Amino acid sequence: MISEIDFPTGTSVNGKESEHFFRDSFLVRVSREGLQAKQVYHGIFGYLPKSVRLALKLRNSVMKWFGFSASNTEMSLPLDDIKAGNKAGFLTIEQVSDKEVVCGAYEKNMDMWLSVMRLSDTEFAVSTLVNLKTRSGKLYMAAIKPFHKFVATYSIKQALIAGRI
Repeated sequence: MISEIDFPTGTSVNGKESEHFFRDSFLVRVSREGLQAKQVYHGIFGYLPKSVRLALKLRNSVMKWFGFSASNTEMSLPLDDIKAGNKAGFLTIEQVSDKEVVCGAYEKNMDMWLSVMRLSDTEFAVSTLVNLKTRSGKLYMAAIKPFHKFVATYSIKQALIAGRI
């Protein structure tokens, strides 16, 4: 099950908000007990659906002309390589513990963080925080906000259906 929730106060990205920001969070009830945060991160982002990977490539090919980063969209890493300092596509893994994985990306228009945090033995929060630094960043976020929510929940659902989480 997936539902939108208030941004978790316990995530380590809480408090990094700037004057202009976007954030959202989804509660995920996993079908397997005892998972660590990095296993849930890997189960979702290590296997992004092909349609999502294609959409990210299309986004990159268009947005690079507007001054946005057009970096690697392949976020898959072997589970053992999910460690602080490693790159996962356009994200840098900043923190890994049993309870939370935090990744970040920084560019001139926006800074972004992704958190997968364990709330209970079978519940996780998948959260995004984006600090919008320029007018272009604000316009971009306004345009993709509905797609972001669809892509996030679709990717999580696919991980649940496949039994990875």
